[in-house]
Amino acid sequence: MVYGNDWWVGSVVRYECRPGFVLVGDPARACQSNGKWTPKPSCLRVCQRGQVEVGQKEIDGACTSTCPSISYTGSGSLSHGCNLINNCRTKEAGWQRWFSRCASCECDCFIPCASAG
Repeated sequence: MVYGNDWWVGSVVRYECRPGFVLVGDPARACQSNGKWTPKPSCLRVCQRGQVEVGQKEIDGACTSTCPSISYTGSGSLSHGCNLINNCRTKEAGWQRWFSRCASCECDCFIPCASAG
């Protein structure tokens, strides 16, 4: 669903998904000075939702971020089978975690209806 009906340079419209869908991307789009809009978000139909433990490096290829700021949006090519991973929390399950180079994160994992068993 789109909220806003002003389409001039500098205008902002907001997107929202219906129940049963999760919004992927920035919920707001702005009309830029060149007349082009910022990227459009999409709505991913979700049938299953669970949690997955994942390392920072598996998602963004680096160990410099913190768990809450990382997220993954893709076609399920990640070995965990999730199309969307977000809402991460640092998982501290013992003293050995302090010595690992990458934090271990526990995140929400969204699986689309098409691949839901």
